[in-house]
This record gives sequence, C-alpha cells and structure tokens, in this order.
Amino acid sequence: MAGDTRDSSSPPPRGPPPGATEPPEHVKNAKIYEVFPANANSLPEGSGQNTAGRPQNPNLTDAVKTVRIQDFKQVYMYPCVRESLLTGIGGGFGVGALRVVWGTPIPKAANWAVGTFAFAALANYEYCQYKRMLEKSHMKRAVEIIDRKKAEKEAEAKAKREERRRLKEEADNKAEAKKSSWKFW
Repeated sequence: MAGDTRDSSSPPPRGPPPGATEPPEHVKNAKIYEVFPANANSLPEGSGQNTAGRPQNPNLTDAVKTVRIQDFKQVYMYPCVRESLLTGIGGGFGVGALRVVWGTPIPKAANWAVGTFAFAALANYEYCQYKRMLEKSHMKRAVEIIDRKKAEKEAEAKAKREERRRLKEEADNKAEAKKSSWKFW
C-alpha cells in the first residue's frame, strides 16, 4: 500500500488490556522457550500442594455469591425446564389433593405434595434431557446419511457424465474416421 506509513517489519504496538499490569522486562523481551521452565510439570517454589494458588478452599458462602438473580429470572428459558416444572406442579397438586381427600392431615399432605413435585419435576427433566440427547444423535446420523447419499449421487452423476462423454467421443471418432476413410477421386 502506497499510503501506509507504518514499517511493515515491526509489529503494531500492543499494550496490556485495561486494568492489567505491565509484564516484567525479562518476560517482554524473552522468547517463549526462555519464559517457561524446562519442565512444565514442575511447580514453582513455595506453591506447596495448592497448584491454583488459592489460600483457602471455597465454601458455601462463596458458592452463594456466584448465584445471580438473573439466573432465576431466566430459568424458564432453559430447555426442558418449563415442561418439567409444570409436570411437577401438576403432580404435586394432584397427590396433595388426593391425600387431603383421603383424610391425611394437611401438613402431611403438603409434604407429599412437595415430595411429588420434586420427584416428578426431576424425573421429567432427566427424561426430557435423555430424549434431547437421543434426538441429537439421530439428527447427527441423519445428516451423515444425507451427506453420504449426496456424495453417492454426485459420484453416480459424474460417472454418467463420463460415460456420455466417452460415448460421444467414440461416436465423433467413428464419424471422423468415416469421413476420412473415403476419398472422392
């Protein structure tokens, strides 16, 4: 490019991303094999048993901090969740109502309803995930079959074209031989 004033031999300047610290000089100017140790499996000095460098193991409060309200607002958008929850609600309501009608005390019937909800929702979710996995594998197989059939048809069409071309060339050669074989005196 005539209008480009950059020197093509030197790479464009690149700095660290925002919020990152500058790497040390020996890392900036070093080659890759100089930066990494000879044995990649060796641990740096003072790391002990903990290879991740964490001072403590995660606990329940750390796990709770990772959960966002946004996750609960969008739970119905995940595959199989909506149907599973509706099945659990229906099953729980039905079993709880039947237990109350049969004379079970309401707290015990409510326990049955909650248990049925949890079991039915979980079972339906797992069954739905299993069906999705089967469907995905069947679709993959169907695509493979379609691709194979397409390749076979293309090969067959190519063979037919080659056969037609060969027959046409033979016919042209015979016609030319016929023309050149008899001469008018």
